[in-house]
Amino acid sequence: MRQTAVPLSLPQGAGLIERAFTRLLLRMVQVTRVEAPQPDFRFITLQGESLEHCDWLPGDKVQIKLDGGLQTRTYTPFEFDPLSGRMRIVGYCHGPGPGAEWVRSARPGEAKAVFGPRGSLNLQNLASCTVLFGDETSFGLAAALRRDEPGLHCVFEVVSPTQSRAILQALGLEHARVIERRADDSHLDEAIDAMRRSAEIRTSFVLTGRAPAIQRVGRALKADGTAANQLRSKPYWALGRKGLD
Repeated sequence: MRQTAVPLSLPQGAGLIERAFTRLLLRMVQVTRVEAPQPDFRFITLQGESLEHCDWLPGDKVQIKLDGGLQTRTYTPFEFDPLSGRMRIVGYCHGPGPGAEWVRSARPGEAKAVFGPRGSLNLQNLASCTVLFGDETSFGLAAALRRDEPGLHCVFEVVSPTQSRAILQALGLEHARVIERRADDSHLDEAIDAMRRSAEIRTSFVLTGRAPAIQRVGRALKADGTAANQLRSKPYWALGRKGLD
């Protein structure tokens, strides 16, 4: 069914810059479905005429404007249909923060303004064997990449292995390696070992998620002799920092 155009809606009291940014750069969409397969995760479907015929590649991002001000949160769609103007994202709502609050409260019929889709992480010309490292914020990317990369191996550091395994199975990533995150980061040794075991002679490594974890994993791979052109990295977050992507 064709999605009708979503009218542009600005919050009461929006300033001149916010109004200009919203009108000139953002696309209006509507939340059409919210699934809660696990307590800390949501599958959110957004749709709108403004997304029809948009160019999209796995790894491209969208930034969803939160209510009030110019604050946005970034997501990697795991499905994008340019014919119907429909996309699906994985929302992770563990802990506090405006992004998590929106994911928890999202409801069908809600209008949202989005920026994108646009490039974020270059995933072109990957080797036949690709190893992706990340966390809960990387699940959408992994699901999108899986369709074009049958040789994809995934290693994730996570807070809740039980919830994460259920979500990954729903996304068709049931063979991913899931490692429980520890406060001292000692689990990263296990993650690095799992990545080494998955690698072949020609392997591309895609490092995403938590910035300090990416740095440590990247150093270990380089120490193994991994060339710079075999590594792609994109930090999504770091404790106490905002706006990494």
